[in-house]
Amino acid sequence: MRTISGKSFKVAVIFLIAATFLFSVKSSAQWGGTKTTLNPNKVFYPSYGVMERSRPSFPDVSGYKVMLCDFHTHTIFSDGLVWPDIRVSEAWSEGLDAISITDHIEYRPFKKYTNNDHNTSYDIAKVTADKVGLILVKGSEITRTQRTMGHFNALFLNDSNPLDVKDPKEALRTAKAQGAYIIWNHPGWAVDSTFIRDFQREVIKEGLIDAIEVFNNTEFYPVSMRWAIEKNLAMIAASDAHGSIEKGRLAELGIMRPLTIVLAKERTLEGLKEGLKSGRTLACFHNIIAAKRELAIEFVNSNLHLKRLGANGSNTDYILDNKCDIPFHIKIGRQEIFVPKSSSVRFSAPSNSSDLKFTFMNIFVNENELLAHDLQIF
Repeated sequence: MRTISGKSFKVAVIFLIAATFLFSVKSSAQWGGTKTTLNPNKVFYPSYGVMERSRPSFPDVSGYKVMLCDFHTHTIFSDGLVWPDIRVSEAWSEGLDAISITDHIEYRPFKKYTNNDHNTSYDIAKVTADKVGLILVKGSEITRTQRTMGHFNALFLNDSNPLDVKDPKEALRTAKAQGAYIIWNHPGWAVDSTFIRDFQREVIKEGLIDAIEVFNNTEFYPVSMRWAIEKNLAMIAASDAHGSIEKGRLAELGIMRPLTIVLAKERTLEGLKEGLKSGRTLACFHNIIAAKRELAIEFVNSNLHLKRLGANGSNTDYILDNKCDIPFHIKIGRQEIFVPKSSSVRFSAPSNSSDLKFTFMNIFVNENELLAHDLQIF
C-alpha cells in the first residue's frame, strides 16, 4: 500500500485550504459581500436542497392563461408518505400553478399518529403555499369500494369534516352544497375492466360529477374519454402521488408529472375554478394530450406556427415552430416528424399538395382517436 509522506500531506492540506479560500472569496464577491477572511473551523458549501423553480413554457391559448395543476395528491394524513408542505415544495419547484391535497376521508392508516380532523393537511400546506405563491385548492377524497361505487375528489371545499358520513351519495351532495367541483377518480383502477356502474350512473345523472380522470398515476383509460364527451365531463390527469415525486427522475424521462392543464381567464383561485367549471381542461401525461377536439385544436393552433420557406424542385420546404414545453409527434402523409419542446424543425412536402394533412400522434380527442387538423400556413 502506498502511503503519503508528512510533507505531501501538509502540501495537500495547504492546497485544500487555499482552494476553499478562493471559493469563499468568489462566492462572497458574487453575492456582493466583502468578507474575505477564511474561517478554519467551518466552511460553507452550496445547499443540495431544491431551491429553484423552473416553470414549463406555454403561451396563452385563445386568450386564456395556461395553468398547470395536479388535483390528486396524498399525505400522511391519509395513506400518503410525506408531510403536507412537501407536496407544496415539489409542485413549486416543478413550476405548477396549483395543486390539491385530497386525503381520504374514510381511509387513514396513520390515524394513530395523526389524530386530527380532515382539514389538517390543508391547513399545514397552506402556510407554505402562501409563502411561495402556489395556489392550494382545498380538497378531500370520498372513498368507497372501487368495484361498486368508486373514489371521488371534491375540490374547493370550505370544510372537509361534513363529508365524513356513511352514505357516499350524501357525502357527494354535502360537498356540492359547499360549491365543490367533483372528479370521478381512476375509473379503471384495481378492476379488470372499466365500466360505468349503477352508483356512478346515478350520481352523474344527478349532476354530482363534473369531471373524470382519463389518466391516473401510470394508467390511461381511453374509454373514459368517450364518457367525458357523451356526459359533458371535463378531462383530468393527476399524479395521485402517495410517495415523493422525484423531479430528477422526471427530467431524465423528459416529461412532466401527470397534470391537468386548465385554461383560465386569470391565474387565481377564482380563475381556476371558473376554468374548471367551464370545462376548459386538457389532460397531460407522458408528453401526451387528451382533450375534447375543440380544445385540442385551440391548444395546437396556439403552440405551433407553420411557415412556408419556398419551393425546392418538386417539393416545398417548411419550418414548424413549437412554442411550448410539450413535444409534438406528427404524421404528414407518409412521413413522421418530431418537434421537440420549445424547438423548430424543417421538413419538405410535395409541392402539388393543395394542403398538408396533419395527424397528431400524441393528441387524443376521443377513445382511440387521434387529432387530425390542418395547420394554417404563414
